[in-house]
Formats: sequence, C-alpha cells, structure tokens
Amino acid sequence: MKKYNISDLLPHRPPMQLITAVESVDFDKQTLIARVDITKDDLMYDESIGGIPSWISLEYMAQAVGCFIGAADRENNPNAEPSVGFVLGSRKLSVNIPTYLVNQSYFVHVTSVFYDKNIANFDCQIYNSDNNLVASGAINVFRPDDIEKFMDI
Repeated sequence: MKKYNISDLLPHRPPMQLITAVESVDFDKQTLIARVDITKDDLMYDESIGGIPSWISLEYMAQAVGCFIGAADRENNPNAEPSVGFVLGSRKLSVNIPTYLVNQSYFVHVTSVFYDKNIANFDCQIYNSDNNLVASGAINVFRPDDIEKFMDI
C-alpha cells in the first residue's frame, strides 16, 4: 500500500492533527482506514478519565474523511495541497464508549456514499484494536472552491 504523510492530506497541524496514520485506501471501494493512537501528549487528553472524551469521535471521523479526500486529490495530482473542508452535519451518530483510552489504538473506517468536488457524504465507523465497534455515524462535508473567497462572505 502507498504510504501517506498526514500533513500532505490534511490542512491540520499538530496538535490539531489527530490522525496518526492512514492504514489503507481503496479508491475502487471508496474506502479509507485511519489509525488514531491515544497518548497522554494528545491535546484532548484528560487525566481525570485516563484518555480522551468520546465526544471527539466526530472529529476523528471528519479528519479520516479529510484524509480520504486528500488522498484522492493526490491520486489525481501528486502535488495537490490539502484543502479546507467543513462538516455540515452528522446523522445517526452513536458512541458506545465514554473514553478513548490512553495507550490504545482506534481505527476509523470511512466509506464514500456520495462525493463530488464540493459536497460529500461518508459512512463512518470507529473500531478498537479488538475490532469492536465503538462509534458510528454519517457525516456531510463541504469543500469550497476558493477558501479565501468563501471566508470573505
């Protein structure tokens, strides 16, 4: 599998770059699996719960979607820069754990349901290292053609 540098796919930079690695991408199936390694150094780490609150699930999903879109952009243009996108909303978001535990890895699976240049919908699941589902949902995202012009509105 092709190796990806997360900074080439997402406009986020540490400490807001929450995806650790892209494990796999399948453009034929329109899927990506990203890994998130939980450490005490994470920006969202909460010592009182021994990990990261599960409300971060949506951001893990959104960044995995961003990785898919960034990888697809680079497939078409190897010099493509990461672009800014926005989560428009989520549906059926379900989280089955209270905390992402420190020293654990979680795997974010995203599948494109609809994807064009500006609007996309993805089904998302997050699994722990035992392959147990810990979160799921669908997210809608928007990517403007020109972020500077869009932000001037």
